[in-house]
Amino acid sequence: GQDMAARDDWIYTLGGDDIAALGDIAKQVRARIGDDADGLIGLDPTSIDLGAFGAPMAEVFHQIKDGRGFQLIRGMPVADWDRLDLAIAYWLIGLQIGTPLSNNPDGDMIGHVTDMGLDYNNPSHRGYQTSAHMLFHTDQCDVVTLLCLQTSMTGGSSKIVSAPAVHNEMLRRNPDLVAELTADMFWTKHGEVSPGEDPWYRMAGFNELDGYLTTAGGYKHIEEGHALPGNPPLTEAQMAAFALMAELNEDLHLSMHFEIGDVQILNSHVTMHSRTAYEDWPEPEKRRRLWRLW
Repeated sequence: GQDMAARDDWIYTLGGDDIAALGDIAKQVRARIGDDADGLIGLDPTSIDLGAFGAPMAEVFHQIKDGRGFQLIRGMPVADWDRLDLAIAYWLIGLQIGTPLSNNPDGDMIGHVTDMGLDYNNPSHRGYQTSAHMLFHTDQCDVVTLLCLQTSMTGGSSKIVSAPAVHNEMLRRNPDLVAELTADMFWTKHGEVSPGEDPWYRMAGFNELDGYLTTAGGYKHIEEGHALPGNPPLTEAQMAAFALMAELNEDLHLSMHFEIGDVQILNSHVTMHSRTAYEDWPEPEKRRRLWRLW
């Protein structure tokens, strides 16, 4: 984190040509789908020509997949475009990365990260619908992106950390605790289950796929999963492993405060992220809101 804080090559600021190119393709797509945002679902990415923004977006994708594992795109014209044009441009950026996924059982393809007055400590509530401090975790997708529409009055800083860096430092300090996180554990589904489904799933924190480390962080999800009826409690060794991971997350993380128009893109296999608590504006129209695309 300290290394990245001393650099700014992970920030790409949109220039006039980039914005014009995104605006042109958004208008073309809007002419095809009308005013129905659901028309974006099933849009063929091969039919999209990003023009002047094509080369910068290709470099962003390279950094996400084979480079830093994260990127910030700055300067989306939130104040100048209407919401549908903005959603189209945001969706088009996502299509250059992968296939959009639903954010929740309701099928929301673009999620709204905002305080809905829910309780972070309630296992059935989702952290992104609160204003609470969130522990480091990974979302259940390959890549998570956030577009900042409104910022909070105070707080709400985004924190990201390199999962391989945390893993390697854990290996140096206590390899036995790394081994604890390679075994399957119980993760809560936050009550989002279909009839007959278990309210949990099993997954390890550290996995290897095709020779690559892939990490799933989320102590809160695991703690709540093991607390579900019929599941075993976490062992002292498992809790010690998560305590060391939490310590290293804080030691190694990069903190950033979103500006309106920022797009944060994270490779979930190699990053973990969190957010500080925030206090929102009293006026509803000014309250913190991010769009999320998985």
